Amino acid sequence: MDKKGAKGYWINTATVVNPELFADYVEQVVPWLASVEGTIFAKDTDPHGKEGTEGANFAVICEFPSMRAAIDAYESAEYKEIGKIRKAATGNGTFTIIEGMDEAQRLRRAMGKK
Repeated sequence: MDKKGAKGYWINTATVVNPELFADYVEQVVPWLASVEGTIFAKDTDPHGKEGTEGANFAVICEFPSMRAAIDAYESAEYKEIGKIRKAATGNGTFTIIEGMDEAQRLRRAMGKK
């Protein structure tokens, strides 16, 4: 975990069942993400769900400076409270935290090496 230069990512898909409550979640989570050095890397309100995520009408990838930062953000007291809103506003959700490629891996790939 926490390879040199590797970022951490949250990957979340869900079906928004309460748009008003979900809007409240977005209103709270966006500034909070900035406060923990997280950014929205990609989002989609019409994702093409496959293999268990069919029917999702929301998907987001959030980027953090490291895997540790991504885990700490998710496990923070602040996000535990904000996350309750997301869970209440959505159904059929998936949430995964992954580590990106480190600088050495990116260089090897750019040079055509494994």
